[in-house]
Amino acid sequence: MTDINLKNRVDEFINNRSVLILGFGREGNSSYRFFRNMFPNMLISIADSNGEIESDDVLINDSNVSLILGDDYLSRIQDFEFVLKSPGISFKNYTIPENQYVSSQTDLFLYLFSEQTIGITGTKGKSTTSSLLKHVLGGFYDDVLLIGNIGVPALDVVNIIGENTKVVFEMSSHQLEYVSNSPKIAVLLNLYQEHLDHYSDYKSYRFAKWNIVKYQGEQDCFICCIDETQVLEDINNQIIQSVQLKYSFNNNVDCFFDLDDEILNLKSNKHSFNRSQFALLGEHNLYNAMAVLLVCDYMKLPLEKAIELMMTFKSLPHRLEFVAEVNGIKFYNDSISTIPQATIKALESVSNVKSLILGGFDRGIDYELLINYLTSFKPLNIMLLGDVGARIYNCLQEKQYKGRLYRSSSMKEAVNKAFELTPKGSACLLSPAASSYDSFKNFEERGARFKELVQNQ
Repeated sequence: MTDINLKNRVDEFINNRSVLILGFGREGNSSYRFFRNMFPNMLISIADSNGEIESDDVLINDSNVSLILGDDYLSRIQDFEFVLKSPGISFKNYTIPENQYVSSQTDLFLYLFSEQTIGITGTKGKSTTSSLLKHVLGGFYDDVLLIGNIGVPALDVVNIIGENTKVVFEMSSHQLEYVSNSPKIAVLLNLYQEHLDHYSDYKSYRFAKWNIVKYQGEQDCFICCIDETQVLEDINNQIIQSVQLKYSFNNNVDCFFDLDDEILNLKSNKHSFNRSQFALLGEHNLYNAMAVLLVCDYMKLPLEKAIELMMTFKSLPHRLEFVAEVNGIKFYNDSISTIPQATIKALESVSNVKSLILGGFDRGIDYELLINYLTSFKPLNIMLLGDVGARIYNCLQEKQYKGRLYRSSSMKEAVNKAFELTPKGSACLLSPAASSYDSFKNFEERGARFKELVQNQ
């Protein structure tokens, strides 16, 4: 797309409406730079709770910017016709006026480049699957980009997208919440309770995810796992016009994995898949592999080579990451785990776990599934952090849990207890089943702290 065509397309998208960038974090800053580079004289308003951004040198020198800052930054958003909302801002208590269009970077990017984009969403596994797909496609194409929720704002890469660029876009529910466009290829991995502090209910969260396929046409492709109960239940309420490809362990569908013989059946063709050579632990990562292979199959790429490329992929940090063996104890960092289902999968994936570090910030998620699983699982030493730790502690006490439970005031205290209690020859797993925001900036910081404490013991 030429610079002139790109500018015209963006101009059509804005459609002479008054523009507000809502939120000035990484994505909001990216949006401002994109619009300002393209439209030097456009009037842009920015609303954010952080009053300190008024001292930003770039904004100070921009006479065509107005700022709405502080605790009341949401009070004037109804005055604008076009709102480009950052993902972290919740609208669950906001009623959108009839004359207002709420959009996002994701929406604008898909408006411009949907035909070149493979979108991947789901409650868990997005980053791993997106990174795995990018790795595999990189073995076939010279120009593959990985953007989105994994940390690269979509509008930051617009100027380097050519006609042959393939874009892998990791999409969170927040990024999909306000879109009117869908990617050419859409992948939905799974749906579990998450981010209930952001949405009015679980249904609202799920249907934000379903926007990934809502605006596809007959020439597009939708890929999903039919072993996921919630996906299978919700799909009946969707109007899907695109080609549907499904994967499973339990059904002979478009992609089916035979766990016993380690055979992938893909469109009636059998492909061997040596799990011992695959760096990603757990059966859930075999599901992720099937999703990637269906993308490759739809793109008419040779699957034997795609599988070979998969075997050279290394796992991402904080996702069932082996940290070290210290004093005969193997430590695993699964800080990405923020829901019960992720912790259960981690326990099923790591061998000989004897100690588990759980807990963190409470967002109102139902933990009954995890409580029941732990009660039926082998007795563990469980170190419990934060408000979620307190909830789980009380529930397990009521269930007369046979393992040992310890309330910990910090990650350091939890790791020290793990060193004290974990037998040599076994494993300690950090898989919190909760958000990190009570004590850490994000799950990466939490995982880094865990690794530091283990390695410096």
